[in-house]
Formats: sequence, structure tokens, C-alpha cells
Amino acid sequence: MASIKKTTSKPKTSRKTPFVTEEPYRLEYVGKTEVHILGTAHVSEISVKAVEDLIDAVHPDTVCIELCESRMKSVEDPDYMKKLDIFKVFKERKMWLLLSSLILSSFQKKMGHGSVRPGDEMRKAIQLGRKSDSRIVPVDREIQTTLKRAWGNVSFFSKMYLFSALITSLFVKEDVSSEKIEEMKSEDILKDLFSQIPKKYESIKHVIIDERDQYLAEKIRRAASDPKAKKVVAVVGAGHLQGIINHIQHEHDLAVLDEVPKRKWQDTVSLIAYPLFFAGLFASITWSQGRDAGTEFLYQLVLIKAGLAALGALIAFAHPLSILLAAVVAPIGTFIPILKAGWVAGLSESYLRKPYVEDFENIATDTETFSGFWKNRVIHIFLVFLLPQLGSSFGSIIVAWKGFQQIF
Repeated sequence: MASIKKTTSKPKTSRKTPFVTEEPYRLEYVGKTEVHILGTAHVSEISVKAVEDLIDAVHPDTVCIELCESRMKSVEDPDYMKKLDIFKVFKERKMWLLLSSLILSSFQKKMGHGSVRPGDEMRKAIQLGRKSDSRIVPVDREIQTTLKRAWGNVSFFSKMYLFSALITSLFVKEDVSSEKIEEMKSEDILKDLFSQIPKKYESIKHVIIDERDQYLAEKIRRAASDPKAKKVVAVVGAGHLQGIINHIQHEHDLAVLDEVPKRKWQDTVSLIAYPLFFAGLFASITWSQGRDAGTEFLYQLVLIKAGLAALGALIAFAHPLSILLAAVVAPIGTFIPILKAGWVAGLSESYLRKPYVEDFENIATDTETFSGFWKNRVIHIFLVFLLPQLGSSFGSIIVAWKGFQQIF
């Protein structure tokens, strides 16, 4: 393994390179390889220019970018969204991951100014790297893995809290000034954003920031340890700069950081407990008040859950078949928990009303108006997924309450 030496350069500039910038910047050494690490804001014109200036000054043989393989493909391929099969996403039950990713991307896009798109500094790094025949290395962890590890570390109610915070970000309309964007490169401000979250969500911060600091540092270190590497430029978000500097001197096990959390025993117990609870309620009513009372309870369960799930689908302006499926599946899902009214309705909608390319591109602008949530086919599919499921869940609460009233 190559030895690692640390320069005494200041975080913003180094006298050992002709590159001078006001951007967060650091020169490190991995063995004899120069590693130039540039911190950027993902929607900043100044960051795009800084990337260009750094690569022109250093002439690197390797360019590392804070993207994973899948995100690099989407950045390089303008037709990437055309190839996204949202029906397959729902079929494989990856809708929460896609929705989280789309919301974060939409929020970032709203902060863009003028002709700058989110990730333009990464595009510029790839473009200049390809032009000079440099090796392009995506050094970030796969976004699916990061989201799975983040979601897997919190409870159901914590997921709902965090998800509601994500949804709220869609309604942000005010312009973010260029000055504010530049301030976002400040280490302290970015750390402060996470210092505000409650202690119980510390695991989220650990996965999204701390773990990725280690991951990025290790991938950059490995790229720099390649025998052919002499000069490496790494373009990363400014919030990761100090973390990368802290970790680049140590070797990290990427297999551990890539591990997806397994289903917890509590999840399995809850899947079994849910139908057992309602079966026990039905049995208790039937035993204490007779068969007619038990039949009445089942009738209420079907009517209430089917009605509220269908109402949710109707409010979402779902296709008639999606509404029907939500109504049918909701009561069945009470006793077969793997069947969800929202999932089935969303699956149906994604097949019957496939989104257009412009729907993905216009998520940020369409969410600025209330009607845009229904007009945009991508968001509309998620409404058809969410609202029937909320209706079905609310129906379960009503049915349980009515069951207890019958017993007591």
C-alpha cells in the first residue's frame, strides 16, 4: 500500500500548485501522487469555473467525481430518463428509494441559477477529463445503497417524519441567492444543517455524511494508489472536504460500507402481528356476540377499508382500474400484509399512464403549483401510490376502534 503524506497547505489554496481559488480546496499526497481535492456547491457557477481552472492548471491523469456509477450514467446520457421503467420500479418495490431520490434532486434543481443545472461542475469535470484522456473514476457509493442504509436505521414513525420533511422541500418556492449558494460551501454551515436535527436521527447523518466521507476518501485513495496515477483531481461537495482529508490517510473496508441492512426481526413480527390482531378481533366479537356480529365486523372492515382506499385513489385522479384495484386489495391486505392498496394502485397507474421524459425534467417546476402535482405524471403516480395507502391505513384504525367498541 502506498504511503500517505500530508501537506501543510491551507484548506483553500496551496502554494505548491499554480491553481488559486476561493473555493474550499486541499492538496494531499498519496505516496508520490498529488491529490487535488476541490470542494464545490452543486448548483454554483463559480464551482463550475473552479473545476475548469483546476484541471487546466494541474493536467491530471485521473479525475475523481462525487458520483456513483448509476448517477454518472444519468449525467453523461441525456436519454437516461427515457430508459427509466417506472413500472419496473414499482414492481420491484423500489418506489420509496426513487421518490426520495427524485425529491432531493428536485429540491437541488430549484436552487439552480440561470443556466447552471445541479451537478454541472461534475459534468464539466467529466467533459474535460474525457477531452484530455484522463481516467474518470466515480468515487461515491451507489445512491440506492446509501438510501437503504439510511432508511434501514430508523423506525417507521421516523421514516414518516423524515419523509414529510422531504415532501415539504417540494413546496420551497423562494429563490436562493447566488451569495447564499456560495455560503453553502462553508464547512461550518453544512455541518450546522445536520447539527439541528434531533439526536434520534443522528444515524441518518452518519450514513449520509460520515460514512460517505470514509467511502469517498477510500475510493480517492485507491485511485491515487494506481501505479499509473501521478496527478489526481477529485471534485466533491464542499461538505465532504474535511471528512475526506481526515480519512484519506487510513484504509477503509468498502464491503462493510456497501452492506445493505437485512430485514429486522421486528419487521417480521409486525407482518405477522397485523393480520393476527384483526383475526383475533373478529374471533373475539364472534365468540362474545355471535356469528352475526362477527359477519357485521367483517362487512364494516371491507366497506371502510375499500371505501377509503378508493377515495384516496379518486382524489389522486387515478385511472378507474387503479381505483378498483385499490378498493379490492385494501381489505385483502388486512390479512395478507404483503399486499398493499397503494402499491397495487401505483403499479397499475405506472403501467397504464407511463410518464413522459419531460415529466422527469419538470418535477421541480411542476411542484411549484398545486395543480402541478396532478399534471406531472411522475408525481401523479406517487400520489396514486400514497393516497390509497393512507386511506387504507386510516381505515384500519377506524375498523379497530369500532371492533373494540363492539367488544366493550
